[in-house]
Amino acid sequence: MSRPSSPPAVHRNPHPVSPSTSGAIDILILGAGWTSTFLLPLLKTHNLTFAATTRTGHAIPGHLPSTIPFTFLPDSDDLETYRHLPSSRYILITFPLRGQGQSTRLVESYNRVHTENQDVRRWIQLGSTGIWKGGGWHDRHSPIDLENPRALAEEELLALLGKQACVMNLAGLWGGERQPRKWVERVAKTKEE
Repeated sequence: MSRPSSPPAVHRNPHPVSPSTSGAIDILILGAGWTSTFLLPLLKTHNLTFAATTRTGHAIPGHLPSTIPFTFLPDSDDLETYRHLPSSRYILITFPLRGQGQSTRLVESYNRVHTENQDVRRWIQLGSTGIWKGGGWHDRHSPIDLENPRALAEEELLALLGKQACVMNLAGLWGGERQPRKWVERVAKTKEE
C-alpha cells in the first residue's frame, strides 16, 4: 500500500512527527511574506514540518511549490477557510491584527476546526514597535498606547492565551526588499537620534 503524499503546500521533514502531536505539523505561518524569505530556510535546516499561507496560494521559489490560500476576515464566522489549514503545534501570525476582537476571532476560529492539542498549541504574533508611547528606547516594560489598534490586538492575544502566546516586537528588520534607506528617516530624523 503506498503512502499518501503531503499536499504541496506542506513541507515534511524526513523524521516522523511525534505521536503526541497527532500528525500536526510543527509550525504554520499565517502570512508568508517578507519574513518567510529567511524563516523557511531556517525551518528546513532544523528539519521542522511547516506550511505557509498567502492570500493567493502562490509558490515561494526554492522553498514551497505553493502556499495555502488564506485571507483573514475579521468580521466573518465562516470556518471553511480554516478547514484548509493543517493542524499545527505553533502558529505564527505575521500579518497585523487590529483592535478588539480580531485576535479572539482568529484563535477561536482556528481552534474550532482544529480541536486536537489545543492545550499544547502555541501562538506567536509578530507585533508592531509603533505601539509604544513616546520616543527613545523601549523595552518590554515600556508603556504602550492602548488606543493603538495593533496594541489592543496584541494585548488581547496575550490575555486570551496567557503562556500559550507571545508577541515579538521586532525592530529594524532589513534585507532583501527591506532596506534601511527606505525607512530610517521614520525612525531617526537626525544622525544623533
